[in-house]
Amino acid sequence: MKPMRYLLPVLLTWALSGCTNYLYQGQLSGVDAYGNNGRFQLYWTKTEKLIGSTKAGPAILRTECSFTAIAFEDQPDGIIFRGEPGKDRIPGKASTVEIGQPCGRILNHAKLAEAREGELLITIGCEPMPPDEFDVRPRNYLKARADPYIFPVFEKIKRWSLFGETLEAPIMNCAH
Repeated sequence: MKPMRYLLPVLLTWALSGCTNYLYQGQLSGVDAYGNNGRFQLYWTKTEKLIGSTKAGPAILRTECSFTAIAFEDQPDGIIFRGEPGKDRIPGKASTVEIGQPCGRILNHAKLAEAREGELLITIGCEPMPPDEFDVRPRNYLKARADPYIFPVFEKIKRWSLFGETLEAPIMNCAH
């Protein structure tokens, strides 16, 4: 009988460790940093635990036919994409951004765990540094502008898991 006494707490702990995993995704057409029309994909995962806090992010922005992926991460001052020194700059400036300089922001949510389906407003305030002759894959993302980009976001996957699960990133086909 003693093993049964321990079995119930173990089973309850196991069941309560379950969670619901979400994959949110949005796409839009727009102009990239080099003035070309293209498609852009934004996605992130979220995990709601049965007991415990919800975790989400980062939100990844990818450019069609580019290997560039920039991350919007929860920060004390919002959901921010921070530029990388040597890789990003403020438009019109010759010098690179400084360490930790914000280059983009999600405007209508303070934390990714709060974001759901609907419109997601994103600003981009930087551009990639011009590529040199050695860049095989130049950095590229949405063109910097004052007006926000509006991503229509949909819940693509919702899956309950007892053991935890990592959802795979969505595939973005290259149209070329």
